[in-house]
Amino acid sequence: MADLSFRRKVIILGVLIAVLAGTYTAGLLFSPARVGRRQAESPLIAGFNRQQRDQVAEIRISSDRGNLKLAKQGDSWILPGAQREYPASATRIDAFLDFLADLTRTRIVTSNPDVWEEFEVDNDAPRRIQLFDAAGGQLTEIIIGKSAVGSEDNYVRLGGSNEIFLTARSFAYYLNVEERFWAYLRIFPEDLEGQSIMRITIDSSLRFDGQDSGPLQYTLVLSSEQPAVWRLVERPEVDLDDSKVDLLAGNLADLEGSEFAHGVSAEESGLADPAARILVSTVDDRDFRLLVGTEAGDNQYYVSLENGAFTYKVSEWRVEGILKGIGELEPAD
Repeated sequence: MADLSFRRKVIILGVLIAVLAGTYTAGLLFSPARVGRRQAESPLIAGFNRQQRDQVAEIRISSDRGNLKLAKQGDSWILPGAQREYPASATRIDAFLDFLADLTRTRIVTSNPDVWEEFEVDNDAPRRIQLFDAAGGQLTEIIIGKSAVGSEDNYVRLGGSNEIFLTARSFAYYLNVEERFWAYLRIFPEDLEGQSIMRITIDSSLRFDGQDSGPLQYTLVLSSEQPAVWRLVERPEVDLDDSKVDLLAGNLADLEGSEFAHGVSAEESGLADPAARILVSTVDDRDFRLLVGTEAGDNQYYVSLENGAFTYKVSEWRVEGILKGIGELEPAD
């Protein structure tokens, strides 16, 4: 009987210990501090990766310097304008949406509306990001406040919420409301690659420091022999450095503007009578003629494709990189 009583006491004691241990563990898991920490480390925009990202059809960015809107049109993004639409950079917008998806709440600061203004997240705060769906419904609004002391991380509040969070990253980079920051400024078609170019004809009166005098008038053609080499049509006996001509072809294919040129006529830009013309032909029988006009200020030139939809301002160093004298394409001594 004594053994039975002892075993019963041991069993009861074991059960009590298990219950106490479970209670202690639950207390740790569900304590206010632990729950608050898990909430703080959660994504800033719940479910953004799974659902809301695919629904985003319009982005509005506001800052102390103004406002900017990006809109989705089919599979592309555009910059709506008063007179016309301009292409936006899908790559940059994807990176921006990745940034939003990766944002986490590092700390819940307060849920007291009385201190919104102190953290610069009140209803009249100028800096905010708004995402809308195709029907115009607002998916989310992020009100961006001041930076934390000793850090560039921002205090933020989601529209419709009282809670202020400290984020793990700064919004400064993406609060840029300049059109050129978001614009797609590649001049040639996206699928044009330098290695697909097999003929380049240059006719230019432009001159840059360090270049030979006289106009540029020549044609480069990629031979059909294997391995293919570049030849100067006008003087086949001239040896060319294939790597230098390949670089020229790559510079042409990847040419980008620094910004769109708004409200400038063909006469004002010099594109009605270009200072330089570059004809590019590809292995798949496509031809493109690039036109370079007059200086656009700030060490830039007006540039467009013949019959192209847009006029660009292109940095002088990029223009110089596509207008090479023959001497610059020959092998080094």
